[in-house]
Amino acid sequence: MRRVPILSALLLGTVASACAQGQLPTPVVAAPSPGPPPVKIATIFAQNAIVNTQEGQKASASLSAKFAPKRDEFTRKQAELQSLRDQLNRGKATMSAAAQASLNQTIDAKTREVQRLGEDSQAALEREEGTLMQQLGDKLMAVIREYAARNAYAVVIDVSLPNGPVLWASPSIDITNEIVRLYDQAHPAPAGAPSKK
Repeated sequence: MRRVPILSALLLGTVASACAQGQLPTPVVAAPSPGPPPVKIATIFAQNAIVNTQEGQKASASLSAKFAPKRDEFTRKQAELQSLRDQLNRGKATMSAAAQASLNQTIDAKTREVQRLGEDSQAALEREEGTLMQQLGDKLMAVIREYAARNAYAVVIDVSLPNGPVLWASPSIDITNEIVRLYDQAHPAPAGAPSKK
């Protein structure tokens, strides 16, 4: 004959007694083991955030004003070039070959001038925009880092590039507007900054 250990016998006796009285013992459920907290991820349209800050809007308006004379000069020279082309087209039947050749040389020279002016202006604008975006981007990164640490985000993904690696993200994890608000609090634009639309 086998002996049942005393503890098992007591347990079986308690269960049998509870069953006889119509009561079942409450099962013991182990508490779930605390696992790692869920990973929090956020997205941001960093370029939009920079441009939508008060400081970004002021810098953009300043840059536009600075390059307005070059833009106006480019437009004027394009109009002059178009006028010369129109003159050549109108006078083809009546102009001498020498006059047409001279006008063609003038048009070629003006075309090169307009192209060079456009390329130089565009390169200068891109350089200044790049410098500006770098300066504002550094400030924006500091705001993002602080926000992410304070709100326990594991990852903040920049989704500015249309063909970037993120195929889809829920709008509920976009923090762009919140970062713009915090940026404006941390770096208020000087008086005279354009108001947001």
